[in-house]
Amino acid sequence: MKSDGLIRERAFTLTELIVVVGIIGILLSLLLPSAAKILPRAGEIVCMSHLHQLWISFSPCATDPDGWPQLPQGVKIGSIEEQQFWLDYSSNSLGVPAKIWHCPTIDRSVRSTTKAQAPLIHYLPTLFDARPGTPNKWTSMPWFTEIGNVHGQGNLSVTAGGSVQPLVPLHP
Repeated sequence: MKSDGLIRERAFTLTELIVVVGIIGILLSLLLPSAAKILPRAGEIVCMSHLHQLWISFSPCATDPDGWPQLPQGVKIGSIEEQQFWLDYSSNSLGVPAKIWHCPTIDRSVRSTTKAQAPLIHYLPTLFDARPGTPNKWTSMPWFTEIGNVHGQGNLSVTAGGSVQPLVPLHP
């Protein structure tokens, strides 16, 4: 536009800017409640994926002539040393990255409570015997179980068939 010999460029007015910011605010206020419902479900899906990846990684151990990995003599079940054994074994022998052993929901809950010792792994392997094929013989026995019921349906677990689902307690 030309006016009085000067070229004037069109700019946003303060009113237009306030209207746009207001519309964005309204849209965000509509989306935030949905996001609060989506995030826990996304964490559960990542957790289920990690359990399935552990099942895939450890599947060769079920038919290996050496059998399922065995804890070294003197390592107490549930100790940090046991957790470190599983991390080391899976990393060195199977190429499993350490992040696969972590559930994002458990990570968030541990960060919010700094008093407790953070676990090294969030999935506990079942201690099968060393005979080849034992994990496949016990089809309902979980191979790995999540350490806490953080998704609200029970501890997630993966069984011999590779399905991931909440662990059903034997005695209700």
